[in-house]
Formats: sequence, structure tokens, C-alpha cells
Amino acid sequence: MKFKTLKLFGAQLLVSGLMASMLQTASAQSDSVLYKDHELTIKDAIVVEGGQTQYFQEVRLAPTETGDFRIVAATEKQLAYVNELSVAVSFTDPVEVELGVVGYKSTPCVELDIAVTRKGNTFYVAVGETPLQTLVACVQVTEPFDITFPLDVKGLPAGDYLVVVNGDEIDFTLE
Repeated sequence: MKFKTLKLFGAQLLVSGLMASMLQTASAQSDSVLYKDHELTIKDAIVVEGGQTQYFQEVRLAPTETGDFRIVAATEKQLAYVNELSVAVSFTDPVEVELGVVGYKSTPCVELDIAVTRKGNTFYVAVGETPLQTLVACVQVTEPFDITFPLDVKGLPAGDYLVVVNGDEIDFTLE
């Protein structure tokens, strides 16, 4: 995967050629970054700055005269609270890695959106909440979640890897 580093709201934006977006059901779908009509559209963007993680969707960038990009639009997602992380590495061929995330949503009326990207030996994962629908009555109580989904380790060399989920970290080793 090719990476380009852009500035977004004063932070580094990690953008991969393909950013995987996974739903709470852990079914993966992949969307390419699109450049059309002089605008770059990125479905999911994870911003990491000073140990803080932010998650943006539908980031639209337009080129400037200097060859940089300026932000045209972006929707920030509220991050879900992460309580516990786990990684399971299979001893199969090919090796498979599953990430488990346990935490809380701010309310039962939101769903989870998950973005995953990798740079070097670090996987960055953002677990965000869908926006709360306006004019919908919803009890204001946290709701626990427990999700598991695969990390794409196909073709990665043996070694130590780090997974950063909403700022929390866990590591694993591929042998």
C-alpha cells in the first residue's frame, strides 16, 4: 500500500491507497480513494496527533496551486469508548489475525463504524459511532459492545506488530 501524509486540522492524516471499512457485523468492504473533477475523496481517515485519535469520513480535498491539498469537507465521527483489546493469531497457513474490541457506545441508538489502515508495522483502527438521528427519541445510556474482526496480514513478514485502537495499544507477533 502506498501512503501519503497530509495535514488535517493541524494533525497528520494517515491515508492508504485502500482503506478498509468494516461494519459491526465484521463484514469487510473496501473503498478506493477517488480523484475526480479536481477533488480527492477519502471515505475513511484516521488522524493521530499527540497520542490522540480522531476519525473522519467523507474527507474531500482539493488541490492548491502549490500542489498541496486543502480540505473542502470532512465529517468527524465520535469515537466509541474502548475498554479491552485482544489479538488472536492462528497457527494456520496462511496465518490469520483477529482483533477483539470490547467497549461502550454512547447510546444504544448508534451503530459502529470501523476504519483500519496500516503503516509499517502499526495497524491504526478507529471505532466510531454513526451520528444520532435527529428527532428520534433515544435513551441516554451507554451500551456495551464486543466485536471481533480480521486484520489483513496477508504477505506480511514475521515480526512484531502494534495495533492502535482509538488511542489504546496492543501488540502481537507473526512467526
